[in-house]
Amino acid sequence: MWCSDATPSCAAPGAPRMRTEPAGGTIPATKQQAGVPRAAYWLAMLPPLFWSGNFLIARLMREAIPPVQMSFWRWSLALLILVPFCWRPIASSWPRIRSNLPFLALLGAIGVTAFNCFVYAALRYTPVANAALVNSLLPVVTFTLAYLILKQGLTQRQFAGIALSLCGAVLVICRGDPRMLLSVALNRGDILVFAGMSCWALYTVLIRWRPAGLPPMAFLGMTVFFGVLFHLPAVAWEYAAQGGFRLTMATAGALIYFAVFPSILAYIFWNRSVTALGPGRTGMFMHLLPPTSAVLGFIVLGEQIAWFHFAGFAIIVLGIWLVTSAPRKA
Repeated sequence: MWCSDATPSCAAPGAPRMRTEPAGGTIPATKQQAGVPRAAYWLAMLPPLFWSGNFLIARLMREAIPPVQMSFWRWSLALLILVPFCWRPIASSWPRIRSNLPFLALLGAIGVTAFNCFVYAALRYTPVANAALVNSLLPVVTFTLAYLILKQGLTQRQFAGIALSLCGAVLVICRGDPRMLLSVALNRGDILVFAGMSCWALYTVLIRWRPAGLPPMAFLGMTVFFGVLFHLPAVAWEYAAQGGFRLTMATAGALIYFAVFPSILAYIFWNRSVTALGPGRTGMFMHLLPPTSAVLGFIVLGEQIAWFHFAGFAIIVLGIWLVTSAPRKA
């Protein structure tokens, strides 16, 4: 059974834990915690798989659905699915939610609205390979923000793990030929992907301050609600400029996938992994995005899987092991 946020064994070793005072504020605690459940590592592997599918399908649908509307309807549908599961936890926790509304609104704006709009806009201009390569920088940005905001140190072993897993991701993207990196020119899409990835890194760090005692479904429901709300001005602008889109079997199927897998399930698994492993260690699993994208490309698009996919995956896994098995600096 999954441990709650209040369960000591769910905290990452050496990671600051946040507990909520009766008034609703949060304060850090630095007590060392041990016994991270193995389920946290398995759960951390699933969001990159779901997001790989999100990248591929969004790229396929880029001409059929405008990017902001793609994000808005994805999350609106996700919110409808969540309502039956969220309303009771939200109602029972409303006093705690009310005292933390600004924080929940900030998470919705960063982790739902900004992140997804940037990524979907980027995939209109840059291929999936470029998007996956830029996203491989997420652990570096996450660890940097964790150091600046949470004061989490980085050991030499963790630094080596980050560098090694990044090399594995690059090996996959450049198809085993490093000279191909010279032809990967940054364009508008690459910059948008970096902006979205930075928003997700900040979200990953900030959810360490999730109020203790707030049920996970209440937290997710309120975050998604604010995310949908903050979409509205951008949706109105995009609709006025570009119009809407036709609802077909393809567009409906894409939106259903977006709502269930990279939205609800990925966010639940990611939030729980961050609670147990910490933002830096969880962010390392984003290096699985390039190889899983290659596998899904083979399944969905018929793209070939070559030696560098297997080699890159092995290097990435080794890098993740170095980071997740290393003791944290105090």
